Amino acid sequence: MRQKAQDFIQRVSGQQNLLDWLSSVRPENIAVSQNRPLFVYRLLASGYEKLGFGACHDSVIKDLVIARIYSPVSKRAVREVLEEDFGKKLALKTIYRHLKAALTANLKDVFQQALIRFARDELKDGLRLVFYDVTTLYFETAAKVGLKNFGFSKDHRPQDTQVVVGLVVNRQGFPLYIDVFSGRTFEGHTLISVVDNIRRLLGCRKLVIVADAAMLSQNNVNQLIDRQIGFIVGARIASLPGRLIETLGRRLAGRDGKITTVKHHGQRLICQYLRRRAAKDKADRNRQIARAQKAVSNSGAITGRYRFVAAAGQKYSLNRGLIAKAEKLEGIKGYLTNTKLPRPAVINRYHDLWQIENAFRITKSDLEARPVFHRLDETIKAHLLIVLAGLAISRYLEIQTGMSLKQILKAAGKVLTHKVTNIKTGETAFIETTIEDPRMKQKIELLKSLGH
Repeated sequence: MRQKAQDFIQRVSGQQNLLDWLSSVRPENIAVSQNRPLFVYRLLASGYEKLGFGACHDSVIKDLVIARIYSPVSKRAVREVLEEDFGKKLALKTIYRHLKAALTANLKDVFQQALIRFARDELKDGLRLVFYDVTTLYFETAAKVGLKNFGFSKDHRPQDTQVVVGLVVNRQGFPLYIDVFSGRTFEGHTLISVVDNIRRLLGCRKLVIVADAAMLSQNNVNQLIDRQIGFIVGARIASLPGRLIETLGRRLAGRDGKITTVKHHGQRLICQYLRRRAAKDKADRNRQIARAQKAVSNSGAITGRYRFVAAAGQKYSLNRGLIAKAEKLEGIKGYLTNTKLPRPAVINRYHDLWQIENAFRITKSDLEARPVFHRLDETIKAHLLIVLAGLAISRYLEIQTGMSLKQILKAAGKVLTHKVTNIKTGETAFIETTIEDPRMKQKIELLKSLGH
């Protein structure tokens, strides 16, 4: 039975036992002509299928997503990665033709529906609570065309055109929805359209969305209330009336961890004082005051904005009133909500926004989504969908293994598929690297358990 099993493995997979094979040939007759990271490919491909992206039915799109995770490069350079590392030869025209065809076939909806199904069925998330934020991706060009435009750059590159990207994730940082806007779009103006789209996709009326203070405007609040959408957003407490600031200071009284609630524009404004936040706020304030003092003493050199500098015509002075207000607000953070969640839950859910910041970090650092090199709006959108799929697979692997994407790729990259040839007979075998280190072997086995 063992012999039959070995014969079956060799016949089906083309692989055989390395020791048995080597025992039949002399070392000088062996040539290793190829070493490819096919385990990495199979691991990422299993993730692609596991998440339901196979509904796209386009192997080129699948290969582009895998290459984006494995070695994020331009569409021109990705041909070399696919051919040299995975043995898949694609022409540049073929890549762009498949991208265009996938967009025509509504690739965005296919991917997003797959993500929502996976989050519900596999991650067991009811998707009543989602998180939203935006970032910017820059182009190394100053040409304004279509979506590419100048705007407030989160990458600190105001000299380059950009697009604004909105992302919705669940509490685990797993992506559910992506959208792209003109580079000049104010981030607060993206919220309502994204909320409408994600609620339609989720089919959920009792939705709570968490967003940072940049999304807060009275118009947005009113529209969310009209749509019966729950929200938790960061509050701009610096813009509160003086009497309300006095009330908050009196109630919190500098007591570490103390929480109080007041009504603001008909909603609950939950505020908390933390001693460590107060120390940071004080250090930031003193640093900004020092900069302001230096600027005022040399007012002819003022070219930018300073928080604590007041201007009256051509005369500049310290804004003592604003400094006093900042001092009163040290250590206080506010959260505006229309939900009935307990106060600690509101604060904790808002702090879960770090998950979307982590998703942006993966997008920009590990998947190298920027700079964007595409010129047409359709290819820009296709690029972002490839990145979205790469982000989803990355987060899936991270959630399942507890390892970062870099650790996963490093471990999986240890296993290569070697093409070994008997020079005299021409006989060829494909053999995987044997991992002996116990800790590394454990990591590899964990990765193999995910469907490889």
